[in-house]
Amino acid sequence: MSLLKKILSVFSKEPAPSFEEDCASGKIFRCFVIFWFIFWTILPLISLNNDFIDPLENIVWGRHFQFGYDKNPYLGAWLGHWAWVLTGKSMWINSILCQIFVLIGFCSVYSLAKKLVAPSLALISVLSLAAINFYGMKSVEFCDDVMELGLWPLTILFFYRSLTKGNRLSDWLATGFFIACSMMTKYYALVLAIPMLVVLLFTKEGRNAWKTPSIYCAAVLGFAISLPNLIWLLNNDMVAVNYALGRASLDLGTSVSWTLHLTNPLKAINRALGVVIIPFIFLLPLFFFRRKEKECNADQEHFNRFFLFCFALGPMSITLLFSLCSGASINYSWVIPCFPLLPLLVIYLIDPAMNELKLRYFLTCMIMMGIIFGVIFAVRSLYWQAYTKRGCDYENYPGKALSSIITEDWRKRYRTPLPFVIGDREATCNIAVYSPDHPEAYFSGKKEFSQWIDEDEIREKGAVMLWYGVKESKPNFLKRFAEPEWAVTQMETVQVPRAVPLWFQKLMGREPKKYTATYCFIKPSSGDSKAKK
Repeated sequence: MSLLKKILSVFSKEPAPSFEEDCASGKIFRCFVIFWFIFWTILPLISLNNDFIDPLENIVWGRHFQFGYDKNPYLGAWLGHWAWVLTGKSMWINSILCQIFVLIGFCSVYSLAKKLVAPSLALISVLSLAAINFYGMKSVEFCDDVMELGLWPLTILFFYRSLTKGNRLSDWLATGFFIACSMMTKYYALVLAIPMLVVLLFTKEGRNAWKTPSIYCAAVLGFAISLPNLIWLLNNDMVAVNYALGRASLDLGTSVSWTLHLTNPLKAINRALGVVIIPFIFLLPLFFFRRKEKECNADQEHFNRFFLFCFALGPMSITLLFSLCSGASINYSWVIPCFPLLPLLVIYLIDPAMNELKLRYFLTCMIMMGIIFGVIFAVRSLYWQAYTKRGCDYENYPGKALSSIITEDWRKRYRTPLPFVIGDREATCNIAVYSPDHPEAYFSGKKEFSQWIDEDEIREKGAVMLWYGVKESKPNFLKRFAEPEWAVTQMETVQVPRAVPLWFQKLMGREPKKYTATYCFIKPSSGDSKAKK
């Protein structure tokens, strides 16, 4: 109970140090995060008529209680599935969950920043994140990367408290819990754990922690949370690790060109700079005037500086070093949680003087940036992706329309609920969630991707196979079910409009681009007799 109270109270307002704008900073912060939460919760709900692939995938995974899945650990799948179930199988909960994690990240950064800089500068360090589109356009898909936007700063906050508040057991247990949750959300959290180890080894505060039992209790807690997933991985041929290596273009048994050791890190730096440079354009006017001196003892300042460098630059630096040494390709979404303390580090080093005019200027700029990002997101989702773009994005996939057509056809033929869907990740997740029968998903017809599937049950009950394109564009998985024992029906090709809200279709006066899909059924073993009845 004391640990829970500690977690709940960590975001409570602390006494004002001395600066007169402290009270105003707290009010502005609360108003800003409320605006941000409401704005980015409502915008996807009115701009999209189909959900992203990751929340759909989490729902499909979470139906089956496992300590790991073919791409990720278990926490995201469990949370996504049970949030969907407990809200009456409604998809709006995903938008709320996204912004809850963003809000947790903002509050964590603000709480940490108030311990290091003046309240007004702590506010600036949070407002700056609004200009990083990871906290705007990229935060609307409930996935592991968005969850890390909240879990990483929360872990860092409690880690700092653990080292500076007397190594209290409650703080260390919270640290162990949240770093384990980060790891069980996505294995990429390893790049967060490494800076933690660096701080523990190379600072006086970190070395002192090894002398207390609290840190070992935290380690035991974190290990207990992670151990079931490790056992699951070992029993399933490390399938999630192999997936991660494949995403990084490091498939086992293949060589990597030496040029990729240079080009892949440079590509990652180029993309990251394009995202994080924007807030510093608006920060520059605040740097012209510094405070005359910092009110902090030398030892504490050295620790704070080292701590911020480790966590503001460490995760991205470790990622680039890994790419440089291995030639791995860095996926853009991986680095989403890497930058929550970057504005705070810059502010801490510069320590600019603050006044009401500058605060208003910066708040206005950040709100405008949020609105601009929102307009871009709405135009892209409603018009460009639906009416102009050549390829169909996940959020415009006509999952509801295809589910209705296929389910109705199946029920008409066999008079039973649709039991299984076989196809690529996009098709299977959409049909499995949006069909009223909620069939089991068999990803690409491969058992290692869907450990819960029994092919004998498919032979008995039947399934639908679905893929993008016309009849001639047969996917690889179709070949597995071409044998006579599977009794596959003739292929049917349908064209349906890309998913876009009805209100926008009426506004445009025409339907979006068509999506072409082909499907066929594996007949159930008793299908003929049921059809005759």
